[in-house]
Amino acid sequence: MARPPRRFGNSKIYHIIFKGIDSQDIFYDDQDRRVFLKHLVNTKEEFGYKVYAYCLMSNHIHMIIKSEKEFLSKAMQCLMGRYVRYFNKKYKRTGPLVQGRFKSKNVENQRYFLDVCRYVHRNPENAGITKTENYEWSSYKEYVGKQNIIDKKVLLNYLGNEINTFIKYTIQKNKYEDLEEFAEYEIMTKLNDSEVANIIIKMFDINDVSEIPTFFKNRTREELEEDIAKIKKIKATNKTQVTRIIRISRWIIEKLWDKN
Repeated sequence: MARPPRRFGNSKIYHIIFKGIDSQDIFYDDQDRRVFLKHLVNTKEEFGYKVYAYCLMSNHIHMIIKSEKEFLSKAMQCLMGRYVRYFNKKYKRTGPLVQGRFKSKNVENQRYFLDVCRYVHRNPENAGITKTENYEWSSYKEYVGKQNIIDKKVLLNYLGNEINTFIKYTIQKNKYEDLEEFAEYEIMTKLNDSEVANIIIKMFDINDVSEIPTFFKNRTREELEEDIAKIKKIKATNKTQVTRIIRISRWIIEKLWDKN
């Protein structure tokens, strides 16, 4: 099947995601991350794109960039191509490192731009690695310290050019931390509803998927709290998905999920 053509936006701003093939790590140590950032600086200068935010995770990369559409694919292919050549030489390996072509999502309005930058910066905290402000390999540190790679004028302008407003906006935990429209890579690695439902029926000895809503509807508050604690331990799911499957109100799931 032919790949769908890449969509280009009027704003020229994109959420870019690279992910390791088969979810393997693409950074083994800090030297790898420094080399990637060096190539990011070089290709940024060569192709004239701007970087508004970035975050290097162990097996994937998030970036918010602005690029002319005729340079976007070439610039990103050049960036990752150079890094893969370095990585393969260092670790004496061959073949691709990232899965397929990079993902890109258009960023077309101010609200989305603010929220997706926040999402990128909070990625390490959402993944349970460390607090946003303590992570070494995201552009958050450039916003609050020395600017090296990013163009921070746009994001700060939207926040009144107040660094304290940026800090508060970014690090304050959001009630809806699993904002799915930003988590394109994370969504692709999650279980689908049917898979989670089948895990739940086995976990609670329910006869059929169709009986899941009735089962949880008849639980006491104390039982439901214990149930949610168990369900939360299922890897690759989230409270939004669980709400859809067990059909308990989002407000109740939110409260019990955050309590456990």
